[in-house]
Amino acid sequence: MSLLREALPDFSWWRSVDTQREAVAGFTGALLVIPQAITFAYLVGVAPEYGLYCAVFVGFLASFFGNSPMVGGPNTAVAILLGVTVLPFAGRGSPLYTEFVLVLSLMVGLIQLCIWLLRGAEVFRYFSPAAIAGIKVGVGVLLITSAVEGALGLSPLSVQFFYEKFYIALFSWKDLVNPYAATISGITIAAGLLLRIRWPRSYIIGAVLIGSLAGGVIFGLLGPVQSQLELLGHVTLQALPLNLPRLGPQHWLFMEQVVPQAIAIAVLGLAQSLVIARDLKAGATRNLDLHKEVFAQGISNALSPFFSTFAGSGSFNRTSVALEMGAHTPLAGMIAAGAVVLIAWALGPFLTFLPMPVIAGVMALVGVGMIQSNEIRHLLNRVEGAVFLITLLSVMFMGLEVGIFVAVVASVGFFVAGVSAVNLAISREGDEERIAVTGNLFYASLDRLAKHLRSDPTARTVLDLTRVPYFDAAAQDMIRKIQAERAHHGGRLEIAPVT
Repeated sequence: MSLLREALPDFSWWRSVDTQREAVAGFTGALLVIPQAITFAYLVGVAPEYGLYCAVFVGFLASFFGNSPMVGGPNTAVAILLGVTVLPFAGRGSPLYTEFVLVLSLMVGLIQLCIWLLRGAEVFRYFSPAAIAGIKVGVGVLLITSAVEGALGLSPLSVQFFYEKFYIALFSWKDLVNPYAATISGITIAAGLLLRIRWPRSYIIGAVLIGSLAGGVIFGLLGPVQSQLELLGHVTLQALPLNLPRLGPQHWLFMEQVVPQAIAIAVLGLAQSLVIARDLKAGATRNLDLHKEVFAQGISNALSPFFSTFAGSGSFNRTSVALEMGAHTPLAGMIAAGAVVLIAWALGPFLTFLPMPVIAGVMALVGVGMIQSNEIRHLLNRVEGAVFLITLLSVMFMGLEVGIFVAVVASVGFFVAGVSAVNLAISREGDEERIAVTGNLFYASLDRLAKHLRSDPTARTVLDLTRVPYFDAAAQDMIRKIQAERAHHGGRLEIAPVT
């Protein structure tokens, strides 16, 4: 029954909903997501309408089946991984490429549903916040790097490491860079950074307007031939873009080869969503069901290719905006999805002439926004700093898929190391030694205590285990063996009585 309850929509929040506040939050979120959706579609390598469909249908379904004000839809890291995964198998932007993106999104959703059935939300509790921060900052760096070609009007650059793009652009500036594209993207980025000081949640909208105005002036004065500016082009938006994903032999072969990448995308998407959900659970939405949020994310992504779009995830910044505007229920996300359609239809002519350097500038701004000072605070802690740096460097130099795997291993490794830490407070009363043990005693944490107890088999020792919350069979067996050794050599090992 619990699975059925999680799978069915829950409208118990309707009794306490403030419709006006939810509507304002939803409409504001729609304005914010439109430039991001187009940008993330560019990241994936598909037409801009696919990004808008992700904001509409993935966002609506995630809110409809969820029970929190978390806003879903296109996501930076998920978009990057989808594009990187599909690119080796088909030409970017080709029909086969788009089909592979949709099939991969279906795989991601089905994997997330399997994680839901296996109650995987519990596992994500052990995913270190420092690892999530490392992934976010790493994705921010990759996003800024991905914007270089579009911002400078360059052809796609094939490099091994991200920083090589900056060297190429710097040392070949006169020969390769389009100065008009660089000017437009520079104005967009500068405007965004300045507006961010005053309007930290909605600055991207202003940056797009200012960058588009600058691009329109340059394009109008110089024309398409002299300016060499690439425009977004006509965006065809349907109210209900139903689609049946193709599953021919080449699609099945593709699916077999990208299973590890699909698992990585599914895990990363859920990790980000559940980090948001945990924050909501600790604050405004205390009755939030994490398992239900996993199902909502999985079903929205599994259904995404049937609505001509790609997989998404929860959004940190759009959820923050919704909360600041007064959202407390999933209604804001559902209203935002509907508002995206209306606003995109109204802005259709404007979107047609949107310069691509503006999109690249928005991409860079999103990347900068993911590199925040409160994420770097993890460096102040020795253990969290190590997890953060290991994850960040892995993402930057070995790719997002490897970075996610490293993040999981580092989180588990440092968690086990922390749980295994045992403190021994040793004191003496006459010829009797007293050891107060603090920590968990199990097979992985016994070495230090065992080594000390075996150093002098003739000693008389009293073990105080009142601050040991966990004590496994291996620890009990070790103590019995040392007690036998002490008895044989004339020593003694006793357990202090609990008072």
